[in-house]
Order: sequence, then C-alpha cells, then structure tokens
Amino acid sequence: MRFTSANFAGLASTILCVMCLAGCMSTDRTPKDAVEVNSIAFSQGNLPADVNPSIVQIPDADLEPPTVVTDDVTVDVANGNQVTTVQTDVVSKAPDGTTLTQKLPEKIDAQLPINQKWPVDSLVGQVNGKPLYASEFLKTREDRIITIAADPDRIKARNQVVQIISEAFDQYVNNLLIISEAEAMIPKEGQEGVLAWLKDLQEKEIANRGGSRADAQRSIEEEFPGTTIEEFMNRQKNQALAGDLLNRRVRPRTIVSWRDVERLYDQNSATYNPLPTIRIGRIAVLKSNQAQVDQVKASFAQGKTFSQVAADLKISDGGFWREMTISKGGIDAIADLVDDMKTRIKALELNKIDGPIESKTQMFWLTLISSQQEKARSIFDPPLQMQLRRQIENQRYGMETQRYYANLRTRWVASDLESMKMRLISIALTRYFR
Repeated sequence: MRFTSANFAGLASTILCVMCLAGCMSTDRTPKDAVEVNSIAFSQGNLPADVNPSIVQIPDADLEPPTVVTDDVTVDVANGNQVTTVQTDVVSKAPDGTTLTQKLPEKIDAQLPINQKWPVDSLVGQVNGKPLYASEFLKTREDRIITIAADPDRIKARNQVVQIISEAFDQYVNNLLIISEAEAMIPKEGQEGVLAWLKDLQEKEIANRGGSRADAQRSIEEEFPGTTIEEFMNRQKNQALAGDLLNRRVRPRTIVSWRDVERLYDQNSATYNPLPTIRIGRIAVLKSNQAQVDQVKASFAQGKTFSQVAADLKISDGGFWREMTISKGGIDAIADLVDDMKTRIKALELNKIDGPIESKTQMFWLTLISSQQEKARSIFDPPLQMQLRRQIENQRYGMETQRYYANLRTRWVASDLESMKMRLISIALTRYFR
C-alpha cells in the first residue's frame, strides 16, 4: 500500500516501519494491491474503511528542502552614494503541489564613501526650549512632498517643496509662540479655572461623540488618525487660548472708519457702477457679388432674422461685429467711429435690421444683438457696505497679526529661525527630491 504526505514529522513512526521492512521486501516496485491515499486525509486519520496500511512510501519531492532566491537591487541616493538592497525569497511546495513563496526582511548593504555626507534625522533647533526634529516635522507633509517631487519639471517641483516647507515652518513657529504667550498670560489664580473649563469641554466633547470615552476615542481616531482624547483636547485648548489672545491684542487694532469704506468704494467704482455695453452685428457683402447682395435683400424681405441670414451665408460668430462699452460721453465718445456710423448705431433697435448701407466696395446691414446694463450698487447699500467693511477688517487683521507675531519672535525666540528653516529645507530636498 502506498501513501504520500508532506508532513515529515507526523510520519516519523510510520517511516521507522518502512526501515524495519526494508530487509524483507524490495522497495523498488509497488505492490499490485497498493492504494493511493490523499496526504491530508492520511494526516487527519480519514482513511477508507477497507484500507489497513502496512507500508508507507514518501515521495522524494516532499523531502526536498526549500529553494532560496536572492536579488540585489542598487539605487542611487543623495550626493552620488549608492545603496544595495538584498531581497530574499524562500520558495517551497505545499502538500497539494502549490508553490509557496515567503519574503524575508530586506537587508541594506550601504558603503559610505570617505568624506561623503549622508543625511540623518537630527535636531534642527529649538523654539522656546521645545526641540524640533526633522522627521516629526516632515511626517505630516510627507505624502504631499513626495507627490510634488515626482513632477517631471524639476525646477517647478523644487520651488514648490521649498515653499511648502517655508510656509509650514513659519506657521509652526507662530502657533508655538502664540500658545506660549497665551499660557504665560494666565494668572496663577486663573489656572484652576482653565483646568475646570478644560474638564467641562472634554465632557461635552465625549457626550457629542457617543457618550462614552471609548466611543469618543474611536470617533476622534476616525477623524484624526493616531490622536488620543488628551491630545485632541490639548489642541482644542491651544486653539481657544490663541483665539482669545488674538482677539484681545490684535482685533482692537482693526477699527474701520467710514472714510475707509468710502475710499475702497471709490477705488472699485467701476465694479460697483458698471458701464452699459452693446453688441453690434454686421453682414457685409461685396458690391461686385450682385447675386449674394440680391440673396441677402430677398432673405430680409421674406422676414428672416439677422442670425438666420448670417447662418445661410456661413458667417462666423453669427455675424457678431464688435462689443462697445458706453462711457459717460455715450456713442459720440467712441473715437474710432465716423459720425455717420455713430448716428446709425444710436438708432439701432434690438433685432431690427438697418440697411442696406452702401460704401465704396460693400453693401452691409447692421443690427443690435444685445444691450446690457447692470444695476449700479450704491455705497449706502447695506450688504455692499458690510462687504467693504469686512474686506478692510480682514486686510488689517492680517497685517496686525503678522506685526504681532514679529514682536513675539523678538521677545521669545533665541534661536536663528532662518537657519532652522534652511536645515529643514535641505533635509527635505535630500530625502524626497532625488
């Protein structure tokens, strides 16, 4: 009887039986009454009722060791250096004959040339005693930087990466300074009040996010992956303190007077009081082409519209000639029109045909395609007045905020911020911009 199995350890006792019988009978041939049994059925004991195993034969393929396949991949990195990555695959066969491949962890064989610099993660500086590490700073912006760095336009991509790092660093420093200033301004007797407010805020946040701490944590992680409740509440606290400080120190400097509103309205008077515009259509035919002249006359006599005649003649843009903006001087103020043409344009009516008009070489017909007059907006219009006021307030708020941040930097920061920014840019370009 003949059985196959890939489980060598499970068949150890049966194999010993084969060794004992080796001297009694030959293993070169299979008995006529041998029965093939699936290896999985054999290992699980699911044998046919009429099978009583006495001889076990294991195929040589089941005892073959796995094959190890290695592949070396060399890539160029910063400063002309190369890194070789060794990828190893272990290939073996399963009992059912399928091939199994197991990948082992990659090994990196990096040879450091003499006097060559290699970028490593490091402390780029400190802001108010708080360390700033490159990896921590770049981690939240890594996906965007990698996407930009893949742009074939290398100069454009590099400039965008530099801009992203510069803006992110300035925002990081400003946020850190404003939070430090806000915390320093809280008096000792107000510390307990802040803690009580923060506790109440946390309870409300948990209630809004499911009612239990576990539900709130799950909701926060879905919105901000990897963020705990404590980190989320600390962020909420910082935003509240920073907003309160800016409202008390910056907002009072953004007062807008009526004269400011009038000045902005006058600067954009053309936008709020648009001039009327008209669109003129013209069909011109050479006098020498008498057949076409007669065709146009007959078409208008039949009552066809200007657009229909222009379509019959295949005139581009439906016969549109020019658009005119009517200033305070009216049609007479248009310098490139002769007096006779100004008189005719003044008399034009919407979709009415004027013509035929004869010139030295042409016969032409005119019409008024459209006339547009947008409603003027007065400075005393309440929605417009509020819009102008908000626009001025936002501009001044931005200017005063930047001035306040500059003042905080001179009082709080002792490190060279520009050097820190350049180190971050250098690390980012070396790490992602290859």
